[in-house]
Amino acid sequence: MRYIGLLAGIGLVLALPGAVQGGSVFNGTVDNETEAYGNYAVLTGGLFTNSQTTTSPGKRGVMMYIHDQDPHPLGSYPAAFQQWKRDGWFDATAGVALTLNYGGSIVFDNNGIDTATYPANFYGNPSNPADVTPGLYCGFSMSNNLDWTYAGYFRLEDETTFDQISGYFAQTYYVPIDLTHPFEFNMNIYSAVDGTGTDAGYKMPVNTGAFRGDVFSDDLVAGTFNITNSGEVRHYAGFDNNDDIIYRLTYTLDSPIALPAGAYFFSHDAQVIPEPVTMAGLFLGIGCLARYVRRRKV
Repeated sequence: MRYIGLLAGIGLVLALPGAVQGGSVFNGTVDNETEAYGNYAVLTGGLFTNSQTTTSPGKRGVMMYIHDQDPHPLGSYPAAFQQWKRDGWFDATAGVALTLNYGGSIVFDNNGIDTATYPANFYGNPSNPADVTPGLYCGFSMSNNLDWTYAGYFRLEDETTFDQISGYFAQTYYVPIDLTHPFEFNMNIYSAVDGTGTDAGYKMPVNTGAFRGDVFSDDLVAGTFNITNSGEVRHYAGFDNNDDIIYRLTYTLDSPIALPAGAYFFSHDAQVIPEPVTMAGLFLGIGCLARYVRRRKV
């Protein structure tokens, strides 16, 4: 489920109103199959911070995915469902784009989006918009909509204290995301464990039996989500004016926390809040929410 542009839509399945369906504990089925609100797709970074290369020297394995049903509605994928699987991606992929801040200063960054220091043409070549580069590819991550998320490897050389976590997502993927919809957002950090069997020699996210991290989860750490326009774009011929907005999802913690030095996996995703079909248009036209969306957690 790694794509760069607009593709054919997924069939719409109407859902009953109520609380967010699924998305936490695996239940063996996809909870929604809708593009009524667009698709949430995480961007990758291209800066190899610290000593990070991939999860295993000389091997791809920096991006992992997990889903909650086999066969999956979008096709058959390797290995069993509800287990982390390696995805190839590119040698230039440094994991899911992640920035950690403390006291207003960046303490970890594997992407360069906030400082405009990402590798040249990583998010597309403006002089040749049709050129396919690693940063144009993004990963679908909606834990209660087709129930699929990506997690990316990152490494901390020293104990790191932070009070903000930022991930990044694409404006356009399959169907452009509708930020007027009151999504529930999630951020998670997983322990990195040694893979076994065909994954021997790789680091893998620990399997918690849910779309929730064992090291950090916004479900357990109080804070506030905020969406802003990063000011950076992806350049691709399929987008209007060849530009596709890169949005920043930031979780500001009520109190800072510290992670020990070591290897981890980071994920973020959006959950849809299903509405009856007669209510589907009520959020349209609330343009002020398209740049700044805040959600309180815990």
